[in-house]
Amino acid sequence: MGLDVAYRKAQKDLEKVSPHVIASLSGVSFEEGKFIIPFFNRSFWVHHPEVKVEEAGSDTPPPLWLQVIIMHYLINADGTPVSGMWTTYRHLPDAYLFQQRFTNLALQPLLKALGNDTEGFSHAALSIGGTPMSRSGDAAFRFLALPKIPMGCILYLGDEEVTSSITILFDAAAPHYLPTEDLSYLGVYLSMALSSSPESETK
Repeated sequence: MGLDVAYRKAQKDLEKVSPHVIASLSGVSFEEGKFIIPFFNRSFWVHHPEVKVEEAGSDTPPPLWLQVIIMHYLINADGTPVSGMWTTYRHLPDAYLFQQRFTNLALQPLLKALGNDTEGFSHAALSIGGTPMSRSGDAAFRFLALPKIPMGCILYLGDEEVTSSITILFDAAAPHYLPTEDLSYLGVYLSMALSSSPESETK
C-alpha cells in the first residue's frame, strides 16, 4: 500500500473513532479537539474529527510516513498493558517480511556510526530522551517511542575476535499498538535520531 493511500485510509478510520475511548486505550491525552501524543522527545497533535497531524511548536508538516504511524497508533491501540518483556524485531509477527529492511536501514547505519563509540552512543541516547537500562552490554538505553511502546537499544563493543553489534528491542506488547511494518520504521527513526544527534560526535 502506497503512503498516500495509507494516509487517506488512516484519516478515514480515525474520523470514525470515539476520541476519549481511543485516548484511554492509547495512553494519550485528548484536549480541545486534539490528541496530544509524545513521540520520543517530541510531541505531536492529531486534530479530531477533522484529522490533521502537526508537530507541537513547529510550522513544518511532519513527513507522511510519520503521520501514518501516529494515526495507526491511535487506530490500533487496544489498551494492552506494557509487558516489561523485551523482544527483538525478528520475533514480531510476520517480521520476516521486513527483517532485511530493518537490518539495512536501522541496525547497520547505527552500527557504522556508533558501533565503536560507547561515549558517543550514550550521549546521543541521553540527548533524545533515553534512560539507562540495567542490561548486559557496554551501553544500554530505554526510550519511550510512543506512550505504550517502550524501545531499547544496546551496544556491545567488539574485540579482536568479535565485531561490535547493536540490538534494538521492542516491548512484547508493541504489536497491540502498531503493525510490524510500522514498528520497523520506529527502529529506523531511532537509528537516524541516534546517528544524527550532535551529541553522538562527543568523544
